[in-house]
Amino acid sequence: MADAEAPTMIARFAWKLDTGFDDEICDEVCVDRLTGQEVVRYDAGDPANHNPAYGGWSKREYLARAGCDPDAEIDISQSKVTVSLKEAENHAFRKAAIAQREQEEAEAADLLDFLGDDASAFDFDDYRDGECDILAPALEKRGFTNVGFYMIEQDSFGPLVRGCRAVDPTGKSVRFFYG
Repeated sequence: MADAEAPTMIARFAWKLDTGFDDEICDEVCVDRLTGQEVVRYDAGDPANHNPAYGGWSKREYLARAGCDPDAEIDISQSKVTVSLKEAENHAFRKAAIAQREQEEAEAADLLDFLGDDASAFDFDDYRDGECDILAPALEKRGFTNVGFYMIEQDSFGPLVRGCRAVDPTGKSVRFFYG
């Protein structure tokens, strides 16, 4: 963002680790930058407080349960807490990346329909090899690069929906799904 205009917005809520004075305390603390007040604090040393496998909540859930909007932003000039330029740039970058991903996902097409006959040999029972040996080469044949697959939805039997991100021949990042 060196050539771009300096960012003016920042996330309203800032998380930090509070280790206390005696290193026996390790709390996760969220401060409202608008008021400078602490809104959430929990013992980060206890997995039951933050690990979903133990019934813990995510930081977003903690904020929502405290009546706060996890996506709220404020103008940097309103912050009662010091905000570095790097932090503001990272916030702007993250926000732009989320918007790009949401746009790509909204425009995603069914990969097997897109590939047509080139995907006819694909077998869901052997999806990993099929992605490497059939789907990715079929996309590359059409000029796509940086083809990568990821899980969108799964259950105990395996994938239900798989995603694919690639760069199209024009250099635009695009997404597909199948399942």
